[in-house]
Amino acid sequence: MLRLLRTGFFRDKLKQTTVLERCRVKLPHWPRRLIIAIVVAQILLVLFIVNMIRSGGLFGAPQRLVRTEFLMNTVVETVIYIADAKTGQQALADASSAAVRLEAILDRHRAGSELTAINALAGKEPVSVSADTFTNISLALEVGRLSSGAFDLTVAPLLELWGFGTGNAVVPSEQELAKVLPLVDYRKVRLTDEGTQVFLENEGMKLDLGGIAKGFVVDRAVEVLRAAGVSSGTVDAGGDIRVIGSKPDGSPWRIGIRHPRERRELVAIVELRDKAIVTSGDYERFFNVGEQRYHHLLVPQTGMPARGVTSVTIVAPDAFTADAYSTAVFVMGRERGMALVESLPELEAIIITEDGQIHLSAGLEGQVEIL
Repeated sequence: MLRLLRTGFFRDKLKQTTVLERCRVKLPHWPRRLIIAIVVAQILLVLFIVNMIRSGGLFGAPQRLVRTEFLMNTVVETVIYIADAKTGQQALADASSAAVRLEAILDRHRAGSELTAINALAGKEPVSVSADTFTNISLALEVGRLSSGAFDLTVAPLLELWGFGTGNAVVPSEQELAKVLPLVDYRKVRLTDEGTQVFLENEGMKLDLGGIAKGFVVDRAVEVLRAAGVSSGTVDAGGDIRVIGSKPDGSPWRIGIRHPRERRELVAIVELRDKAIVTSGDYERFFNVGEQRYHHLLVPQTGMPARGVTSVTIVAPDAFTADAYSTAVFVMGRERGMALVESLPELEAIIITEDGQIHLSAGLEGQVEIL
């Protein structure tokens, strides 16, 4: 046979054969229908495998699901990795519903919110609130106490006086500040022992949970996702970030810290597992008068922007804690702020001062990549 295939006659014949005829030469005993059936079966198998991979069902391979929406005046992006796509989509929807519900009761700018009711009845009568609102206010008061008032949830009258976020921000006069400052004092917030009512002592006082509400909402979203079986993912609410577990490959999440003066640059990278990280900076809401920058992170006792620090990043077990202490430490400044962080075992901090120096808490030494 090998010799015959070398002759010109057989070479010409083979060139003239079709693909199917070649199959017949090689497999003379296979029926045509059987060959077609095998080819069809292989195609169906490939399609089945592709579909299983897309649905995350092949060997339980996790699928990446993303949901992006606008909540709490910022963009919220939730990314999860889960084997069952249907379960994952429902978990994302449930987490979103929880966030929307909390925003409706914690936003002081929203008509009908519980915070709006508390502020409207300041100095008049206590207001019954939900467990979530009561918890938020209780925790905020605790941070206020531990930070000696650097974090103050009654700062709303000052924010309104300055006009941050309105497009009409101005530097208030000393007389205007003197009139508003008596309304800012977290110690004048009264909570009932039953855990159901909140009362502001003086008329004109107003609560603002902007420094902690986003973190609280992020934490609630993570609770919902975990209950649905999500063990890897991230929730990012405008820079308030909570990471769930590790990446699908087991490596830690890498979170970049923004340069406070160069918008598109990073100054450091932090690796995290099952933690929250929040940054407060003087570049978030500000305006300039000449060369002087006026930002929204105000010292409650003076009504003026805190100086000495440009950015504070807090790493904590939950976003609520990280959110509150990023504000408190910024207002306290590097020395007092870092001392507070070092006194609280579950907190770590990255503080960037106005001279560009980067300061790390003891627990982050060797764990942060400085760029």
